[in-house]
Amino acid sequence: MMRLAFVTMVWRDYWLLAKWIEHNSAVVAKSQLYVINHGGDPEIERIANGCNVINIPRDDVSIDLTERRWQLLSGVTNGLQAFFDLVVCTDVDELLVYTGSKANLLVHLAERPIETDALCAIGLNLIPSEAGVTSDTRTVLEQHPNAMLSAKYSKPCISKKPVAYTIGGHGIFKGTFDLDPEILLFHLHYVTPDYIERMTARRDIVVESRKKNDASDDPVDVGNRFWINWANPHVIRRKEFAHFDTAVEVDVSNGFEECATILNSARSRSPYKMLINPKWMDATPRRIVVPKNLRGLL
Repeated sequence: MMRLAFVTMVWRDYWLLAKWIEHNSAVVAKSQLYVINHGGDPEIERIANGCNVINIPRDDVSIDLTERRWQLLSGVTNGLQAFFDLVVCTDVDELLVYTGSKANLLVHLAERPIETDALCAIGLNLIPSEAGVTSDTRTVLEQHPNAMLSAKYSKPCISKKPVAYTIGGHGIFKGTFDLDPEILLFHLHYVTPDYIERMTARRDIVVESRKKNDASDDPVDVGNRFWINWANPHVIRRKEFAHFDTAVEVDVSNGFEECATILNSARSRSPYKMLINPKWMDATPRRIVVPKNLRGLL
């Protein structure tokens, strides 16, 4: 029997965490879900009841938080490999959907040979429909079937061997991965019902972090783009939506093989790291419409 674990880290994203648990507990038992609770929030513990909750402090938000967060996620992932055959590590707003003919993702992974350090899912960044607001009366994909084919969210998130994830988990240092055209990673960031509140909270944190950094005796120079991206996330949102408006649609009615071919063409490997190159994809953006037969899966 394939032993599979899922890992994520969360701060306040209650709706997303509930979705993450609901979705992944359909594949494995809750006892195989690991939730890193950043700040020890009791509400996270309540939502994650039955899962393994690891509480870590959130006393201060430093400039290098994202880097340290992915060092932690890499370490937890690698530690769990001593007890599981494979470990899936994603952000809480990222969910895997299996599209093949096997019974489910677990069976597919058990029967699929894996000769690299990790498997990479096909990244799809969901674009909100005109209605915008996500409700729980229908599935997410029924409400928001349009997505950008994304290099950034094509993540080597299913690991077999020890990995060192790049910041954001978008690639791995000194390792290799293969793309699996039957595994999709949906990024739910823009379609959460509490999107405005989430972005406001993060903007306030970055503003406060910048004040502390500027007042420090040894401030960290991270460049203006860092502050723009985090303090004004709507800039990134507008950019992605503009790409969607000009993107060429890829027909996925018969599968995602063409998407895998496109992403493989953008794969970048050096002695230092391996990832799918976002700049290559931005130059020739593609979008997809999720087939109706898959919209009930998420």
